Amino acid sequence: MGKRKKMISAIIIEPGKDPRMETIHNELHALQRLVDGYIEVCPLAEDMVMIINEEGKLRGLPKNFWMKVIGDYIVGTAVFVGVDGDEFDNVPVTLSDLYSVMPELWRK
Repeated sequence: MGKRKKMISAIIIEPGKDPRMETIHNELHALQRLVDGYIEVCPLAEDMVMIINEEGKLRGLPKNFWMKVIGDYIVGTAVFVGVDGDEFDNVPVTLSDLYSVMPELWRK
């Protein structure tokens, strides 16, 4: 199990905007502010997760991107971070790596 870092790197994708790499506070309220509500953690790989708004569809948040692996749209802001045991960590990929690993993210 890893030690919780205060700041971590993340890839943030907001609806209608270009994805960006950003350093964010590794705290629940900061993540909730980014996704505008309660967080839902979606595992993507052993060392990476996507954090989205748990009630995004119920609240009618705007479509962001199609996620082929789940066969549905992700709505609202999506935050990609790494994981180390039970703790969030630096995202283990760059933007260009994410494009190549998950090209379906970029089809609107």
